[in-house]
Amino acid sequence: MAVNNYHLDLVMMKAWFKSIGLLYCCSFYTFAEVTKVEAYQPVSQPYHQQLSLTGTIEAVQNAELTPLQAGVVENLFVDFGAQVNKGDRLLQLDATLAELQLQVLEAALVAAQVQLQETQRLYDEVIALSKKQFVAKTLIGERHANLANARAMLSEKQASVSLQQELVNRHTLMAPFAGVIASRNADLGEWVSSQSLVFNLVSNQNLRLKVAIPQEYFSQLQGKQLEVNVIPDHSKQLAFAADLTRLVTVSDPRTRTIIGLIDIPERQGLIAGMSAQAKITIISGDGEQIWLPKTAVKQHPDGGTSVFAVVNNQAKRVLVKVTGQNGDLLALTGASAEHVYIVKGVELLKDGIEVKVTKTTGGAL
Repeated sequence: MAVNNYHLDLVMMKAWFKSIGLLYCCSFYTFAEVTKVEAYQPVSQPYHQQLSLTGTIEAVQNAELTPLQAGVVENLFVDFGAQVNKGDRLLQLDATLAELQLQVLEAALVAAQVQLQETQRLYDEVIALSKKQFVAKTLIGERHANLANARAMLSEKQASVSLQQELVNRHTLMAPFAGVIASRNADLGEWVSSQSLVFNLVSNQNLRLKVAIPQEYFSQLQGKQLEVNVIPDHSKQLAFAADLTRLVTVSDPRTRTIIGLIDIPERQGLIAGMSAQAKITIISGDGEQIWLPKTAVKQHPDGGTSVFAVVNNQAKRVLVKVTGQNGDLLALTGASAEHVYIVKGVELLKDGIEVKVTKTTGGAL
């Protein structure tokens, strides 16, 4: 009988210890379920994307100059690196034969002028006689025809002189615009033709930045508000605003890119051939993006990102996409500014656990 009582007591003690353990575990679970967190009130802005591209400054006017006539180089008026103005002489070919021919034609022009004067005198004379006495109409007609023929001959000689004068002028190569002689490929005594590239003239007055834009952004650039900032590579302090003035609507099949041309305002301290960065911000107006501290973003093994919003005192996972950065803040899409977001310990959080916000910051960039 004593043995049975002992067994009964042992069973009751085990049951008591089990109940105490369950109560302890339940109270511990309840304590662990409520997690104290710090939250951040995000700032909402219209959704936008930013492209960072590197390109080359190029001259709108960049000409390979050739002489308009063939001949031997007699004079060089400029050298490599020279600054020239529009209309400056660059090169002179030997024009001796062309000038002699011009003299011949000028002499023929003088003879035609004399012939016209004589023909005009004879015509005026017969007209005066016809008013005083009878003059055959055939004679009047003949002299009128001679006068018309003399005028035509004079016009022909004038045209011949003008043509030859132009040929003489074409022995001198002039600068078509102001710029810098980037290369010289001829020297004194060389024979050059109208296919010979003798100078490369580059203007530094009208410049543009040429960038290659990935083809997937082509549709996003159409009809959208753009903000463009150019940052010269040689001096980050010389950044300035510019305009994307043209998209070349042909894609390069090798790189799958389209060409964007950004006009450079004057007096920016840039020259053709320099490199620069273009930061193009595309403001679409579709949806919104919010700004949160980096600590609020959880990185996934698959490359995705998420944040935890506080909804009804619970942590709710929200998948987001990082679209920009401003210091320690990240621009995110996929999340709403209606909620606050947990900014500490997000790596240990799970979706649906109860949380208690002890501190809220944020609200401005």
